Amino acid sequence: MLTDFQSLLDSDFSDESQSPVVLTGRELEELLSPVSCEEFANSYFSRLSLYVKGQPNKFDHIFGFEKLKQALARGRKVEDKRFNLMASYAGGEDSGNPKPMFAANISQVGELLKAGATICVTNIHMADPCLARWAQAVREQLNFTGTVGVNCYVSGDGGGLPMHFDKRVATTLQIAGKKRWKFSTTPAKAWPDHNGLYKDGRVEPVGPGNVKLPDDMEFREVELSPGDLLCLPAGAWHAARGVGFSLALNIYFAPRNLFDPLASLFQEFAASNEKWRGGPPVTVEKTQGKMPTAVSEYMRERVDEFHKMALKLLEQDALGASWLTSLTDSPYTGWQPDPLVKLPSATSGDRFRVAKPLRFIETQDKVLVPCDHGLLKFRLAFAPIFHRLSSEPASFSVPEVLSWRQEPDSPSQQEIVSQLQALYGVGILQKA
Repeated sequence: MLTDFQSLLDSDFSDESQSPVVLTGRELEELLSPVSCEEFANSYFSRLSLYVKGQPNKFDHIFGFEKLKQALARGRKVEDKRFNLMASYAGGEDSGNPKPMFAANISQVGELLKAGATICVTNIHMADPCLARWAQAVREQLNFTGTVGVNCYVSGDGGGLPMHFDKRVATTLQIAGKKRWKFSTTPAKAWPDHNGLYKDGRVEPVGPGNVKLPDDMEFREVELSPGDLLCLPAGAWHAARGVGFSLALNIYFAPRNLFDPLASLFQEFAASNEKWRGGPPVTVEKTQGKMPTAVSEYMRERVDEFHKMALKLLEQDALGASWLTSLTDSPYTGWQPDPLVKLPSATSGDRFRVAKPLRFIETQDKVLVPCDHGLLKFRLAFAPIFHRLSSEPASFSVPEVLSWRQEPDSPSQQEIVSQLQALYGVGILQKA
């Protein structure tokens, strides 16, 4: 148990000495084990609360006290306001605490913890490049179109947060110490558009739609120990209190409204049509009890056009391209993609492997591949090669890939080498 809180501010290290991020492509699998990724995605994510008991050292490679010290040291130089510290003297009450969270700075961490406060380092991944890359890998492996980021919570004995719900999926990784959680097994409201605090028998702030109160819901209580995981749907009520000293990460999944990636398609359609550009017709017909006939007919015609346009988008795979593009957009919390990888000197005997999940969609005339730098586009003739690469468990050489060509319209050797180089440059392929 940590007792010298001031030691969290003592860190002597150099960024140049940090080991490069090594990703395995199994980050999500390792995080959820023994629960399968498929079960998590299909049965739990955003639907039901999930508690997974783990081994004490399960998260040692992700985070710990030394990485917290280093992140606080780096954080002094982070100017982005989305990286910040908040503190609270609440203690995991079943109802809102009259002591709200307040802003703090890094130099106050030791004294605040000593006084019994809980510290939240918001978007700590902005001060920990390894953690940022790990979180982005989890995002990729879930095909999540929103933002994945990481907050860090440090609490003394009895410190925590009162009963509330978040507007995003929150997954807690207990790193050190213990924390007692009380949580609803289902959301009080699915994907709420705001956070909510339970106080004096009501929800604050009051938002649109109905929200179930804690008294009307099924609750569980668990005590998280190092290696344990707790994933709560957006809108699930929860409160937590430290048992002794507690260090935990919260990896959050902030959703992105479907309209956002589709808006440009809708706007392009509306801008190309004079009847949409001009808006509803003028009319001197009296508006008494119902919409004027000319306006009503205009609206019906535009909605019918919109419906036909949406069906056409499905037939042309435009929605697939839009979805893939939303997977490549950089999250808004400061994460940046790795630089393009310099092509190595290679011989025919060098072997390569797929280092990241090779995701792709076949359209009518292209193969679309999302990566950290955007959407790569290949000729449709490359589809058989991508299918083989994505299912190839072992390493491979360039001559072996060239031997996979079987169809008359298969890409030329030069084309294949060029596209393999493109995949290598964005980090999808690496030397084995």
